[in-house]
Amino acid sequence: MLFRLLFTFLFVLFNLISSSQEITTSSQDWYFSAGVSISNSSDSTFAYSSYPSIEFGFSKNNLALGVVLGRSNFVEIKRNQAESFFYELKSALTFPVQKKLSAYGLMGIGNYLSTSRIFIEYGIGAVYTFGKSSIFTQVSNWDGTTYITPGWSFTF
Repeated sequence: MLFRLLFTFLFVLFNLISSSQEITTSSQDWYFSAGVSISNSSDSTFAYSSYPSIEFGFSKNNLALGVVLGRSNFVEIKRNQAESFFYELKSALTFPVQKKLSAYGLMGIGNYLSTSRIFIEYGIGAVYTFGKSSIFTQVSNWDGTTYITPGWSFTF
């Protein structure tokens, strides 16, 4: 199972890299972003159904590769159990829509710490850039649940 997930992720990543070579905006930057993934799961409160996360990564041309670190929800903030945290390797391919507006597709694979619970993420989003900062929103599915994630990003 793990081998299939990893193979699928690497196959899609290779295709994204191949596709991004055709679209050139010739820029490369390091970035930091933060967001809150909000689901419409069976949990009824914002605190239970929201996952805060930060991401560090590198973008070149239209391809971004990043590492995401996050928590399972806001309720367990006071409990620092390892299984409440997750990490993810994520890739995104952006397409310019207007001068400051871009759309993107994303794919990632991750794991909750201290568990063997591996998940994949896939989705789409939009980002509006002003200077070195950006705001974004995305819709994605990971670990079998659909999330809407608003966030902010800064490019170095």
